[in-house]
Amino acid sequence: MPQTKVSPAEAVEQEIDDAIERLRAAVVKSRSSPDVAAEGARAVAALNELYARHKDAFTAENVRFANVLRGFLGERLAAHQPAKAHARRAKRKGDKLDHCWRCKTPVDERFTGECPTCSEKAYKWRVCPVCNGCGCQRAGKVLI
Repeated sequence: MPQTKVSPAEAVEQEIDDAIERLRAAVVKSRSSPDVAAEGARAVAALNELYARHKDAFTAENVRFANVLRGFLGERLAAHQPAKAHARRAKRKGDKLDHCWRCKTPVDERFTGECPTCSEKAYKWRVCPVCNGCGCQRAGKVLI
């Protein structure tokens, strides 16, 4: 059977699909075990590296699905931690949401970090302690 040549664009698309599938597999495994945190982190790093090299090859659906998966991964890994009560924080001036835009974690005392990359003088983006969501994804600086 003759082998068909794959175009460079098709090879990149396949690489993106494979990287998203590795993240999806880590999300599925995270339902039953927190031991996949390192595997999930590697999948996220690989996707961000691909995005840095081939930003225009990512479709809007690729970006949306990767962010949904990253949110689920953070939620599921956090669910394996001991339950604690957290004190909610009020919305700051300029905040549109009272929860993480990606994983829906309510803003509480754990939201202490601000992203130096995407924050501006007028608005400081908080970093979600569960899924590491900030404004970098919104600005298109990183994928997830």
